[in-house]
Amino acid sequence: MCLLLVLACWLHLAYGAKSLDGQVIWQALFNYDNSNSEQILVREMRLNRLLVSLIVGAALALAGVLVQAVSRNPLADPGILGINSGAAFFVVAGLLFISGSRSLSVPLLAFSGALFAALLVAALSGRQQSSGRMILAGAAVAALFSAMTAVLLLVDQQGLEKLRNWLTGSVSASDINKLDWVMPYLVPAMLGAMLLAKSLNTHHLGDMAASGLGVKVARLKLFALLAIVVLSGSAVALVGPIGFIGLVVPHMARFLIRNDFRWLLPYSLILGAAVMVSADLMGRILVRPYEINTGIVTALIGAPVFIALVIWRVR
Repeated sequence: MCLLLVLACWLHLAYGAKSLDGQVIWQALFNYDNSNSEQILVREMRLNRLLVSLIVGAALALAGVLVQAVSRNPLADPGILGINSGAAFFVVAGLLFISGSRSLSVPLLAFSGALFAALLVAALSGRQQSSGRMILAGAAVAALFSAMTAVLLLVDQQGLEKLRNWLTGSVSASDINKLDWVMPYLVPAMLGAMLLAKSLNTHHLGDMAASGLGVKVARLKLFALLAIVVLSGSAVALVGPIGFIGLVVPHMARFLIRNDFRWLLPYSLILGAAVMVSADLMGRILVRPYEINTGIVTALIGAPVFIALVIWRVR
């Protein structure tokens, strides 16, 4: 798995609008010459995109595992449940109506939107929170926030023009400096998600069984919800709403290992990073010298997988 991630990273640095050989990449990483244009391309552009892709993919994959575990719904995903759309709407609305430091406000706005969307979906799903009802509630919430975001973009077309590309999920629209905004929140959330593994294994048996075995279910769900909000909100703050990574990657990981969260969480983290890096690479080389936004690539890959999962569940 780690070798797959290393290969994806190397290809990401080597290919794009212009292909580079391995010697250039090696020198750019370990013997940097700031007068060499090809090495500048690697260090100043592709390496930055690679780091953002790695972090976003890992965050979304972990969020997907947690959403599916807490809801016991294999079709759940931060994007499908409207969490990403809620985070994006709050960012757009905040930047439009709230004055102040834009840089520092984006992560907090994204976290607030993700939390509000998650609570709204939970409320609409009812106490039983069946899989079908949760998916319908998530679709409705996602559509609502997407529509309201579109209205805001119409209200201030000139001021929010830069956000149009970001709203389709674009690594190219990200700024490496944004990592300074989210890493203080993201790293604890990732570590916290890993620490929940044992309790999630017990929770998989059911709420009553988990309670009988000493798991405080309400506290577990609260911590998981906080981790989901921070993970999803951080990803949205960095690159905009990216769909289907949180849906597809946990299922890919389950094909490789058993459904043990002690292994599923770290495997999903690595696999999510590899998938996100690969998706960004595909977006850069499929129609080069032009570029397809990463969110579009993940949707093209994830939508058929989601349909297949729905058909499998129905049968």
